[in-house]
Amino acid sequence: MIRQQVLSGLPGRPQCGFVLIMALILLLLLTILGLAAAQSSLLEERMAGNGRNHELAFQAAEAGLAAARSGIRQGLWSNADFAGNASGLYLLSNCCAGTPWTSAWTLPNVWSSALPITTPVPGLTIPGQLAQQPIFIVEELPPVAPPGSNLAQQQSGAGAPPVQPYRITVYATGGDRTSHVVLQTVVTQ
Repeated sequence: MIRQQVLSGLPGRPQCGFVLIMALILLLLLTILGLAAAQSSLLEERMAGNGRNHELAFQAAEAGLAAARSGIRQGLWSNADFAGNASGLYLLSNCCAGTPWTSAWTLPNVWSSALPITTPVPGLTIPGQLAQQPIFIVEELPPVAPPGSNLAQQQSGAGAPPVQPYRITVYATGGDRTSHVVLQTVVTQ
């Protein structure tokens, strides 16, 4: 008679596949960790892309401010241009359909006639890869007393002539229109 022996890890106990079950559980845990790491990496990549997109929009808006400032300093626009209340140039006092002292930049229909940056400004580079060129509007504000002077001196005719302030508002987008920046400054001439 031939005797058959049962192969087992321990004498007297048959194998039940415990090692296989542990290996599968360990493989499942490693897969879950790998997927979590990949998802975290993808999220970080998206955040970096959004940060870059916002920086592009901000740099474009700064370039728009510089271009408008340059236009004011070079005298590109006359008082008659501002009196027309169109094409991105507005008088604050009578702007916007007869509503006095309304800021033009707060009205959505004004942005459709805003000025694009078309003329190069020396020493200024507009970042590439923008969804659209930055646009700006310029509002001529009422004249103010220059520094070191007061309104009483101005009204009496004494003192320095008034200073003409302009409010520049620039709207810029980033590389894919999901990032928007509006910058505003007041300059005098």
